[in-house]
Amino acid sequence: MEMKKVTMNLTPKDVLNTEVLLSRLHARNKASVVSSALAITEAITSKVSNGGEILIKNKDGSMETVIIAGLGDG
Repeated sequence: MEMKKVTMNLTPKDVLNTEVLLSRLHARNKASVVSSALAITEAITSKVSNGGEILIKNKDGSMETVIIAGLGDG
């Protein structure tokens, strides 16, 4: 697979998010975290764009619908 180098400017919050996800996703490095986050986001937005919904089941069994602002608005 061809690799492309990308340079990003991240806020302190973005860096913190990558560090948290590094642990949660058991990723090798921060670049891997960004790659995984992009893949997850693409999969979710693809489903929602095709009429799907994102539902989260809480520990108590209740369900919540997640809405991504701007997605599906046309």
